[in-house]
Amino acid sequence: MKARPPFTTRAIVGAFLVASAAAAPAALAADCARTIGSVLSLTGSYGVHGVPISRAAQLGVEQVEAARAALGVGCALTYDVRDSQTQPSVAVDAAAKLIDIDGVQALVGPISSGITGPLLTSVTVAKGVVVIATASTSTTFTNMAREGKTKGLFFRTLPADSLQAVATSKMAYDAGFRKVAIIYLNNDWGKNNQAEFSRAFVALGGAVGNIVPFNPDQPSYRSEINKVLEGEPDALYLLANPNDGSKQLRDWIRFGGASGLVLPQGMNEKSFVETVGDAALADAWFITPVSPKTESFQTVNADFQACCDLTIDGGPGRTSGYDAGALLALATVAADISGVEGSGANLARIVRAITGPEGEPFPSGVEGYKQAIAMYSEGKDLAYVGVTGPIVFDQNGDVSASFAGLRYRGGEFVQEKAISLEEVNQIKAMMAGN
Repeated sequence: MKARPPFTTRAIVGAFLVASAAAAPAALAADCARTIGSVLSLTGSYGVHGVPISRAAQLGVEQVEAARAALGVGCALTYDVRDSQTQPSVAVDAAAKLIDIDGVQALVGPISSGITGPLLTSVTVAKGVVVIATASTSTTFTNMAREGKTKGLFFRTLPADSLQAVATSKMAYDAGFRKVAIIYLNNDWGKNNQAEFSRAFVALGGAVGNIVPFNPDQPSYRSEINKVLEGEPDALYLLANPNDGSKQLRDWIRFGGASGLVLPQGMNEKSFVETVGDAALADAWFITPVSPKTESFQTVNADFQACCDLTIDGGPGRTSGYDAGALLALATVAADISGVEGSGANLARIVRAITGPEGEPFPSGVEGYKQAIAMYSEGKDLAYVGVTGPIVFDQNGDVSASFAGLRYRGGEFVQEKAISLEEVNQIKAMMAGN
């Protein structure tokens, strides 16, 4: 193991686990098994996202299992997903059953921030279970972590709205929009995202028109759309899911709204395009975190197409879902190798120990995981290079990324703008100065 300054998280975790590994057997009983749980929207308003995200997370677990089995270490891994139906109460009940009945200590987390919040506050933190969210971007969770309310048990593999909404504001401003109205889903994600976007857009020199909340699954949004049309904005920031967003966009066009559209990550979904039609999106801009085309990306994308006839970057949350599943699976194998109880707290510490910025990098995919497990068994520091890129969690369990502005052209989402992390941080500094 590389020398580290004393009292760092990596040094403490690494020393503890390597010492344990020295006394642990290379392989456990052949019939032992561990489960990586998952609570995702397989149906409901986010079902269009949840099914491929779950399959990506499952692939991550399956590939770690293949690597583990080939090396003959640890316990067999399985993946067990439960449908939240995009309902907080259903998600909380499903998570409680996975934990209390099946003994799950690691969960691939929900898509919606409106579901992740109740999950954390009602179930997982109290029960000591680690969660890696796939697509919950609300800044609320950063604040909870900062206040010690997540107890170090919450991570996410895509950037929070404190970065993503700011990047969206720059994309909108650079697209030439100067007065943007906002309609937003009336939940934790919508409230925080629109607030961050508004502050950033004003700091850049733009103006924000009417800001109107909406409740999901309404048959019509005529009233809300009429309100955002007041003041003649030149663009609409549509903070919705594809199902509600398609209804709102039709009303926006029907009642004379401008062609300019600003759309969050969850809307870069082909089902949304197919519903509203290409013509409605002629002046639409979509934001997405950038997944660098690393060895990990190329390998997993090919594997995902082979297993599931899907591309790993073909919709929001797939890349981050894969990394969430793979990291929890790797942490579980590492706990077995080290002879450490696979509690949520131990798994959370190992997640930090096998991610950057320090350590020897290893790629995603079966061969990469074989390499990682072998290096871990030798007591080496590791740094996971996932499908989303090299993963480095900050003290709040957040990651950083660059972003891209996408347009829909010729049947595909095409990158037409790059937004660097440095640019996002410059805007945040401008916001702090206002």
